Amino acid sequence: MLKKAGFEVEENHTLTPDQLEKRIAEFDAVIIRGRTKITASVLNAGVNLRAVARSGVGLDNIDLETARKKSVQVISTPGAPTASVAELTMGLMLAVLRKIAYADRAMKDGKWAKGELMGSELKSKTVGVIGAAGRIGLEVARIAIQGFEAKVVGYDVIDFTEKARRLGFRAAPTLPDLLREADIVTVHVPYLPATHHLIDEKALDAMKNGTILINTSRGDIVDGQALLAALKSGKLAGAGLDVFHIEPPSDDWEKELTRLPNTVCTSHVGAQTVECQRLESTEVAEDLIRMFQ
Repeated sequence: MLKKAGFEVEENHTLTPDQLEKRIAEFDAVIIRGRTKITASVLNAGVNLRAVARSGVGLDNIDLETARKKSVQVISTPGAPTASVAELTMGLMLAVLRKIAYADRAMKDGKWAKGELMGSELKSKTVGVIGAAGRIGLEVARIAIQGFEAKVVGYDVIDFTEKARRLGFRAAPTLPDLLREADIVTVHVPYLPATHHLIDEKALDAMKNGTILINTSRGDIVDGQALLAALKSGKLAGAGLDVFHIEPPSDDWEKELTRLPNTVCTSHVGAQTVECQRLESTEVAEDLIRMFQ
């Protein structure tokens, strides 16, 4: 799309941070995903840079304040991953509730583990959606209610009372209220200073015994070491995790977290579907073409 619109496009998936900083002055716009960091140094070196396009939803890998000061427009695709991330979230819930990963490993090891695989139905659960005002949070709520007849309670710093009413779920007045009520807690907020360790030891303690935690947002929204302790102690029944403190995990505690029998872990694949990637790419191209034309 960009080439047909007259753009000169260079595809390069191997630039190191130093190489990016040295070469950024050559470009009017740069398209990135989650791995590439657009730091203040990169932005200051980008003397011709007019746009940074993030193919995805999170902007925590871009220095937004420096971009604003330098009048560099930041483009993203917040709506594109909605279905993809919401579906993975539901998949992780079911995988933990029905012990699917453990059952699969046992079968592959030649073990018929039926006696160890008593699960629970999502239909019987109350799902607590943190970040329920956002696209993904609302879609998770919709699927849980309409697809599984689960009860949903949501929380957000943004007022979403009317949206919740239309979908048929309740807005909790505070986060602790949600944590006390939910059987499954799923996280769908952006990573900001205000959301760093939003789910910490105190929040985990506030949850009911046997709660399941799902995180497909950003790893450091949850205090991973506190989560590890809660899972090992039995306070939490399980966790489904697509995001981590360091990706791939390298700290010993986080490696232990991924190996627990009551966790189901995926490698940050929330948006990793053909449909989502195509939609993100198309939206980014359309926005850049519109901007430069």
